[in-house]
Amino acid sequence: MKRIVLLIVAVVFSASISAQTVPSVNADDVQKAGMAVAAEQNPELEKQIKEALMKDEGLQEDAIEYLRGNEDTSDALNEIIEENEDSLSGIMEAIMGDSALASAAVDYISNNPELLKKAMKIIGM
Repeated sequence: MKRIVLLIVAVVFSASISAQTVPSVNADDVQKAGMAVAAEQNPELEKQIKEALMKDEGLQEDAIEYLRGNEDTSDALNEIIEENEDSLSGIMEAIMGDSALASAAVDYISNNPELLKKAMKIIGM
């Protein structure tokens, strides 16, 4: 009887182990996560992203569009846009002068691998 119970426990245990799936890790996901963490932990990267944002209109437009669509930043951005009469350079200067907006823009760029690659290319990295 003990053998039967032991056999049943062994079969159930091995069936439960084999039924589990091991999650696969996508290399792109790992790279994206690494870039996001790198930006958060590297003040130099933040500085470089800000520098790229001030140089490239396409990157500026992407960041502004993100800030405009974000509930937390849209009101502040709309005020900046009104004050700067749609001057892209004036808008970016005002965004960089506001720590919350600048942080949101940098986080957006650093968490988007395509935009981060573009920013690094702009500053020659």
